[in-house]
Amino acid sequence: MVQVADITRMEGTTGCGDASGIVRLDADLGITYLDAAAATLIGMPVESLLGRRLDEVADLSELSTLMKSGTVFNNQTLLAGKRRLVCDYLPSMESEQLVGGILSVLRLLPEQLPDPSIDLRALLQSASASLDLNYDGIIIVDREAVVVMVNKAFAEILDTTPQAIIGKHVSSAYPNSQSSKLPAVMESATAQVGITHYLNGKQVYASLYPIIKDGQVIGGVGKILFKDIREITLIANRLQGASETRAAAGSVARKESMSRYDMNNIVGQSKIMQDLKEALLRVASKNSNILLLGESGTGKELFAHAIHAASNRRYAQFVKVNCAAIPEHLLESELFGYAEGAFTGARKGGQLGKFEQAHLGTIFLDEIGDMPLYMQAKMLRVLQERELTPLGSNAPKTVDVRVVAATNSNLEALVREGKFRQDLYYRLKVVTLCIPALRERKEDIRALSVNFIQQFNEEFGLEVQGLSLEARDVVMHYDWPGNVRELRNVIESAFNVVTGPLILKEHLPDQLSRMLRDGSSGIPHDIGPYLRARLGSKPLPAIVEEFEKLLVEAAIEFCNGNKLQAADLLGISRQWLYKKLQKHHDDSSDR
Repeated sequence: MVQVADITRMEGTTGCGDASGIVRLDADLGITYLDAAAATLIGMPVESLLGRRLDEVADLSELSTLMKSGTVFNNQTLLAGKRRLVCDYLPSMESEQLVGGILSVLRLLPEQLPDPSIDLRALLQSASASLDLNYDGIIIVDREAVVVMVNKAFAEILDTTPQAIIGKHVSSAYPNSQSSKLPAVMESATAQVGITHYLNGKQVYASLYPIIKDGQVIGGVGKILFKDIREITLIANRLQGASETRAAAGSVARKESMSRYDMNNIVGQSKIMQDLKEALLRVASKNSNILLLGESGTGKELFAHAIHAASNRRYAQFVKVNCAAIPEHLLESELFGYAEGAFTGARKGGQLGKFEQAHLGTIFLDEIGDMPLYMQAKMLRVLQERELTPLGSNAPKTVDVRVVAATNSNLEALVREGKFRQDLYYRLKVVTLCIPALRERKEDIRALSVNFIQQFNEEFGLEVQGLSLEARDVVMHYDWPGNVRELRNVIESAFNVVTGPLILKEHLPDQLSRMLRDGSSGIPHDIGPYLRARLGSKPLPAIVEEFEKLLVEAAIEFCNGNKLQAADLLGISRQWLYKKLQKHHDDSSDR
């Protein structure tokens, strides 16, 4: 069993705490950079390894396929000579393409380390002078799991002092943190190397070891390898930046993100959109789950990407899952992966699920309202325990993932109907962002149109300047049931028939003008047939309420979305108009 004194002695040999090393690889697994510790672990000089392929000097087995596919993994084993090493891997992406820059963190497996025993008191006396010098953070407990030693670096992670921790039981020694796994390590007498752990709002890499004397566990030691797991990706980032010095800093920063979009891609200067973007920036830096609500086509995926790009997780993967598009019998294996032999046709070596692929990053669960009930129970466990069990396996795996879920369904109604778990609903809606329909922010239509015209000018090789006045009038008065997605499709459709510098009314799809002409946007042009169709089928209060709603909508449309002008047109106060809008919105939600 590994002893703490031996870890210190090994560090003195390799020059790196816990004998960890970093290797930088290109897309073909060629070694472009490695530190001295990595070379020592592999068993060859640095100069002999640079330029060679990693799979030439180490047996990667299935890891080679994972690396080349850009899949994140951790705690996987490779063989370098006779040494078994633990490897963590994070890909480097540019414009959604794997360009190499694969980062591997290597650690010698504990059974390969020497195994002399040492008294805890002797350990403290010999190690205390050097603890602050050698590790990001270290904590030592006695056989009762009471903290007897902690260095300054560990205390700083917790925003406290060593004196405030020493003497307490490790399970209650530090708040705002995941329960310590040291007691379990001591009870099982089995080390846990390179695990992820939650300390004071940070996900850290840690190694936990029992301390053995005369075959008995007399204590335990925990070591923090990285104060924040994302430091690993930042290291990779700096290495990549060193080889791309000709690139502008802003361009490099953009490429570092694993998401396709960021805040700059969200178009809209309306008050409701400005407030929404401010709220997005406030919550993006946190780790809380986020629920995005909005009609189909409002841009929920765009907002999910922007949240990831503005978060501390932006250097890791953004993984999208459409819960409605995956067949129900495949959903569990897609989300949580499967072990080798889990079912007929399972891949050799198994397969990582979407949650593991998103480890350290963000998973976007679109159409969450369509998730089957049995999967909701499994999803709840992942959110609560930060653990998942692949299909066909009994070994749980720890994952550090930020969940952003989205739906156009009324989840509260689904909860009442027993179609969605209430406990999962509350887990998902820690933060809720409501994305408005396009008809609720018509002042943004012009900016969105300009943005789409610029995009399609590049794609089609044209120089369209904008919309004609007639076309703009149609676009501004249309109700846009398909929201921003429909607007984009309309502009693209026009680009296929436009012949001059302006998109004319006749270039727009027929349904826009037809819906306005026929009153399909909700406003009846001929009030007589409208009323006669409802007489006898609805009571008077219901007809009056429906007509009131149509009048309010007509006034807002007539005023191009300006609610103050609409209130003046109706002869009511703005506050009264907002009450009417809220009432009709609530009534629609209940139906």
